[in-house]
Amino acid sequence: MFELIKASLFGTECRESISAETYAEMKKHAINALPADVLSSLTMPEELRRKWKNDIIKVLSYHTRYSHEQLQLPITVPYVILKGSTAAQYYPHPEYRIMGDIDIITRREDFEAACEMLLRDGYTEEEETNHEEETGRHRCFKKNGIITEIHSYFAIFTDVEKSEYLDNLIIENITPDHVLPDMINGLVLLAHIDQHIEQGIGFRQIIDWMMFADKCLPDEKWPEFCSLVKDTGLMKLAIVTTRMCEIYLGLPERKWAADADDALCSQWMEYISSCGNFGNKQELEDRIGQNVFSHVGAPKSIFKLMQERGLLHWRGARKHVLLRPFAWIYQAGRYFHRGIRRAEAPSKLLEEYRASRRRRALCDALGATQASNGIVIYKDGKYEKK
Repeated sequence: MFELIKASLFGTECRESISAETYAEMKKHAINALPADVLSSLTMPEELRRKWKNDIIKVLSYHTRYSHEQLQLPITVPYVILKGSTAAQYYPHPEYRIMGDIDIITRREDFEAACEMLLRDGYTEEEETNHEEETGRHRCFKKNGIITEIHSYFAIFTDVEKSEYLDNLIIENITPDHVLPDMINGLVLLAHIDQHIEQGIGFRQIIDWMMFADKCLPDEKWPEFCSLVKDTGLMKLAIVTTRMCEIYLGLPERKWAADADDALCSQWMEYISSCGNFGNKQELEDRIGQNVFSHVGAPKSIFKLMQERGLLHWRGARKHVLLRPFAWIYQAGRYFHRGIRRAEAPSKLLEEYRASRRRRALCDALGATQASNGIVIYKDGKYEKK
């Protein structure tokens, strides 16, 4: 898969025969459209080639619809696009970068007005599906099969000053063309990786950063970016991720990443490979166990996690106010029931505990945000630790 990524993005040769396993791996990481231009030169079973071509056609079709909806957004207050097309601009062929939702952020005072503009234009508001740390972070709207998320804030750190710093940078750099300056955009892409490490990060987000680094961070530009990233706590993540991309994915080497620990790069790559796009390769039950175990040593965080998930899964608690304080008990029973039903439950739980410990150690080594340490939210006009 790494050779195919290099061939797709940097024009190197890929001489090996491509298997269905490689295709499946790339699909799990939402990067299966990248090889569109080299597909005809690769050796593979014809049935696989047809399936792969159909996937690429679907990606291109969705990209066209996505781009149309983005251009037609009826929002007249200032805003900028986050991720999505602003990440794709750094790719050799932006249309091969698989799109998800349209993410935008407005000035704080324009948030509600922007939401109303979508509703007046025929968008329907989607019910929040994440009742955990991102509650209140954005509102979701849908039209013509495309979801648009309007963010009231973007940063998710454990420190109030860092969160406010990044959000202020974004808002202060809102431009009429709705695209952030490159260096600020790079911070957004790096912060996006940081936000999803705990739940599982895939190659699509890593490649977003790699292509930004390739186009915008030659050695002479690093001091400019360094002056911005140092106040976010993401410096080590930037350096290690870049060095990892040099070792495994074909990114040309940079002096500013040369001192990264190659062993840490290897651990980081192993973790990413195991996750898939937003963690979709990890078994659901494994992620449940790891998420709970990641809060070991933080009783307050464990309770919050159990309470929030209990509210998410217990319809009765959402309907009846008197039941809500007991949602954590419902969720604890749910975890226990799932655990004892599984084959080899004790050994499985032990492995989940070890996996959680490895993940926490990796996050510590990268300087990455961990929700178990508490996160900062923006609420009622101010940032506060949750």
